[in-house]
Amino acid sequence: MRRRALLTSAASVSLAATTGCLTDARQSVSGHIYQDHGFADLHAASKQYVCGSFPDDSPVRGWLFPDPPDDQRDVLTEQAMQGELSNDLLWAEGDSFVLLLEVRMPREQAVFYSPSGPIRWTGWNSAEIPIRRSETYFSGDDDADELVCTAIAKLDAENGGAPTRATLFIRDQDTGEQFGQYRIREWTNRCSAPSE
Repeated sequence: MRRRALLTSAASVSLAATTGCLTDARQSVSGHIYQDHGFADLHAASKQYVCGSFPDDSPVRGWLFPDPPDDQRDVLTEQAMQGELSNDLLWAEGDSFVLLLEVRMPREQAVFYSPSGPIRWTGWNSAEIPIRRSETYFSGDDDADELVCTAIAKLDAENGGAPTRATLFIRDQDTGEQFGQYRIREWTNRCSAPSE
């Protein structure tokens, strides 16, 4: 009897996958994804927090950390390790995972970026993460022509099972206007690996 129930369950999951209901199946297994807490800093581009460089064709790069990296110094620069980001990648444990996001911009377009709104599963190992864009004024380094917003957030999957891929939807905080979408994936110990 137990074997039959197991086969029925497997057939149900298989049927759900073939009929486009994989997202619902994932949601029922892993529950909702919630933002726990995070941190964002708008800084001169010369004050680099994350190793590697931006891709030539995109102002955005980011990664997911279902687990902490073997060595945070593979990800973060010495400057970041001495500041507020020093232990934040260690949040990725248990039912939690970490989103690390960087966006570069000209000084006159100073903007903060941070996760906001409902985060939802879009497949068995993928999620959709809304990113809020809020204009601000940069009063830091007077010589900085280019800025970077570095944001890091701890996200909790209700019953575990962190996504390894995500689509970021960037929207204006006040108008709701969409400013683009970007695909990111799990960190793979390659410091310069850009988002897609």
